[in-house]
Amino acid sequence: MSDERTPVAEPKPKRSRRRWLMIILGIALAFVAYAFSVQATDVDLSQIKDETRREQLFRILRALAQPDLIHYDTEEILVTADLYVPCSGEVPERDLSEPYIVVEPPCGNAGDIVTVQGFGFEPEASAGLDFVPDSEFAITLTLDRFETDSEGDFSIDVELPARESENAQQIQARTKTQVGSWTNRVSVWTDANENGVEDTGEIPDSGEIAVSVLTGRVQEIGAVALVGPDNDLVQFIAFGNENSPTSGPAQGEIPFDVGEARVQTFSGDVTGNGEEVVISGTDLESDPPQVTIAGDAGTDLGAWEVVVYDTTELNRFDRTAVGDLFALSPRLSENALETWDKIIETVALAFLATTVGLMMAIPLSFLAARNLMRDISTPVTNLALNMLAFPVGLVLGAVLAGWAGDISGALTDSWGVMLIGLVVIPAAMYYTVKWAIPEHDVEPPSTQTKAARGIALGGVGFAGIVFLYLFSELSMDVGGFLGDNLGLFSFLGTFIATMGELLEAILVVISAVLGAGVLMNLAGRLGYAMRTRLPAALVRTINLPLAAAAGAVVAAIIGMIINWFYEFDNPMRTFWIPVIIGALIGLGLAVRAYQKESVGVGLVIYYAARTLFNTLRSIEPLVMGIVFVVWVGFGPFAGSLALALHTTAALAKLYSEQVESIAAGPLEAVRATGATRLQTVVYAVVPQIVPPYISFTMYRWDINVRMSTIIGFVGGGGIGFLLQQNINLLQYRAAAAQMLAIAIVVATMDYISARLRERLV
Repeated sequence: MSDERTPVAEPKPKRSRRRWLMIILGIALAFVAYAFSVQATDVDLSQIKDETRREQLFRILRALAQPDLIHYDTEEILVTADLYVPCSGEVPERDLSEPYIVVEPPCGNAGDIVTVQGFGFEPEASAGLDFVPDSEFAITLTLDRFETDSEGDFSIDVELPARESENAQQIQARTKTQVGSWTNRVSVWTDANENGVEDTGEIPDSGEIAVSVLTGRVQEIGAVALVGPDNDLVQFIAFGNENSPTSGPAQGEIPFDVGEARVQTFSGDVTGNGEEVVISGTDLESDPPQVTIAGDAGTDLGAWEVVVYDTTELNRFDRTAVGDLFALSPRLSENALETWDKIIETVALAFLATTVGLMMAIPLSFLAARNLMRDISTPVTNLALNMLAFPVGLVLGAVLAGWAGDISGALTDSWGVMLIGLVVIPAAMYYTVKWAIPEHDVEPPSTQTKAARGIALGGVGFAGIVFLYLFSELSMDVGGFLGDNLGLFSFLGTFIATMGELLEAILVVISAVLGAGVLMNLAGRLGYAMRTRLPAALVRTINLPLAAAAGAVVAAIIGMIINWFYEFDNPMRTFWIPVIIGALIGLGLAVRAYQKESVGVGLVIYYAARTLFNTLRSIEPLVMGIVFVVWVGFGPFAGSLALALHTTAALAKLYSEQVESIAAGPLEAVRATGATRLQTVVYAVVPQIVPPYISFTMYRWDINVRMSTIIGFVGGGGIGFLLQQNINLLQYRAAAAQMLAIAIVVATMDYISARLRERLV
């Protein structure tokens, strides 16, 4: 008898069946999700079969593959062949050494189909075919368009028009050929002032140049204007008419009475050393009218224009170039040059946005790091006094900035006085600080001495604001002078002048912040004195009204801000109710901290900073660009501000998260030594965050380069505006040049940032 037993099959676990059920359910849900997405996005594959759409797509792709970078001037080639309609004469033989066309048959009746063949043309060139009838007028009838093959030949059937004559008529092929090559560049002249003469635009040895002005839209001239490069108005002369122009470069100008004419002269300085170019005479009765321009011999006026206005209301004008255009063919196209300028502007825009955002994000990132902020607390007394002192200090600082501005304005009336002030004020500040903050006191200073020192330091701060106003004025003057005289490096002077303007613009803010900081420091000292010199029970009792007052002030400020945005103009809703609610909240916090006498403010600052960063990051830079364009106008400055603000929020979040992930050991070790909070950040936090900070910054610069190409779509400068313009005008070859430039810059930036990360991170 065998002991072997037949094994009993165990049932499959329920978990296996459940897993399969979940897989099937997941597949079904994915199928439903994709089906709904296809319906929501209107996927219609029937459109790809449309022949018209395919042709448009191929045309766009071919245009994008041929970016507009090189410009060839062209000259038109006209090739004709005689034709009789009806047949009545003998057609002469053709010269086969040049491009020629042959018509078969060489005659026919109106409505007949003839074959036109061409030979020896430019390969793969676009051309037109015309019929030139026998007429006393210059008439050309368009028959068709064609393209030559790779050999420069073509063959096309056309219908003869109903233009009969006994004389020979002509079939004409129109095509264009490129002028010059890169190995043999040819100078091409364009008659910009349409006078049939090659004018260089250079003032001759006589010191005067006569310009025959165009009067296509002006029947009788009532005013003339001399316009320099970049459409800068140099001189405006009106003959008896007292109106101001409503259009053109002289729009809104009201010249001064000078005899029979009224003249206004602006800056005609073309060399930077006082050499002027002006209109010296007019002969408006000649045919065509002439304007004489005087200046130093050899001065190039090729980019200058003379503008004429009519005699009615000076609202119609016509332009005449002083000199003609001379250029080599082939050459870089205007689109290529403009693309180069805009891509440089784009990179500079991204650089400014990244560096400004970096400087703002680093200090803000520590406020959004939870591990640094969670243990920060402050006594209720100090907190309440600081909240009360803050708005008062802001107002006081702004008022002092206004007084300092008035004083500096009086000092800047004279260069000598301003320079004396720039020397005397720092010297006085140095000796005052040296007296007010001695290295050591022989004996403890009296209360009067402390007060005098405090007042002296306050005077030093005020004098410092006056000095900064003077320094900003000096920077603007020096920068303007250098910008006018440095030539190729004029941007250095412009930078100095801009920094002066920026300093002057933010001095009120700087003064207000300093005023708030000083008062908050004094308030903190007062709070410390109260807590150390008064009984604890009395301090806790005083904290109740102080906290209520602080809460009321904060709530009132918030209410005023809300009222500014929404314009409620209801004091009860925007002032009194917030004040009451704020006072109750402040009182409640003081009661809650009645025994501890301190409140944790670190997490409040942390959550406020995080909320601010998340809000700014959620707003697209494109929207920010629209706001800044309204504020500072179209151009790259608006784009820089928009990207800088978004960069600040993005980098501050990334930086703060990196601070939160640092090792806690060094932090605790430095704190154990009794280090201050600033010392803790410098010695325990900074060494751990430098490599990731560099990596994040480079990554953000790469992002800003790509985003700056889009910010131009709303007028924020950079190459994006040019790209959008060409796309809207269906100029895909021009747009392809901008797309190529963007791709090259992004790839280059990616390579550079990768190499820098390898070396620094």
